[in-house]
Amino acid sequence: MSSSGQDVDLELESQPRRQLTRLQGYPTFAQFISRDSDAAIYRKFSHLSARSLLYLQSELHELEERLQLLDAQDGKDLDNEEYLDNQQAQKAAREWDYYSDPTNGRACQHRALQREIKAKIKEYHEAILLESRILALSSPSSRTLHAFRKWFRLNAVPVLWGRDKRLFDDDRDLVALAPVDTDRLNMFLKTYFGWFFKQRDEEHPGSGDSRLFYYPQRRIYTAGAVISIIFSAVLLIGAILCLLLVAGKSMHLRVGMIILFTCLFALVVGLVTNARRAEIFGATAA
Repeated sequence: MSSSGQDVDLELESQPRRQLTRLQGYPTFAQFISRDSDAAIYRKFSHLSARSLLYLQSELHELEERLQLLDAQDGKDLDNEEYLDNQQAQKAAREWDYYSDPTNGRACQHRALQREIKAKIKEYHEAILLESRILALSSPSSRTLHAFRKWFRLNAVPVLWGRDKRLFDDDRDLVALAPVDTDRLNMFLKTYFGWFFKQRDEEHPGSGDSRLFYYPQRRIYTAGAVISIIFSAVLLIGAILCLLLVAGKSMHLRVGMIILFTCLFALVVGLVTNARRAEIFGATAA
């Protein structure tokens, strides 16, 4: 888990350290999240959000139907010159002065309804856009969520009590506010070699479980970049050397070496990086 203030990542360590006595609950929970950006994991309440949008949608649908009824009523008796309100409504549909005339009863009904629609549709569109932004957020990685829950249920006692002790039980309803690193090589290094990059004497504040430790993200990125460079160099130089060694050999052997190193290169690009299919094809062809 990485920190916004300091570029660090949270993991689990087997060796216990000195336990600090702190007031547990919301104070330490807030400190835990503020210290580590990867710990910014929250419920998105997707069911409540969907239900709220459905209610707003139905309210707008009702307002739409009322507007259609008014329009249909205005369209009646178009040639009935005795129906003055209808004639004024017809003019109001074409001229602003008639539409804004406070003495025009039918236009006043339209304006009152339009004010309701304007307020409700603004609320609905804002909710729709906000929901689309929420849906674009990534779920926390399993590694981060495991460390988060370990801290939340320290010694089998949840940090928050009452109904909130089950607040983070549903994986599908959790979102991570910090960007989730999806680089395969970086994820591999974090999962299996995070202990190697850990920062000494950097225990997580407010954590009674000192198995939680930090490591700088930049160390992971640097290690990943170095490994990628080594892979690229080995494949390139290895291919050249092998082709030189088999220069006097049969054509079938040389073609086989070319096919082998081409497949190895495509395999490394596909597994170690997040390259898309088109990028893998392009890099292999080059």
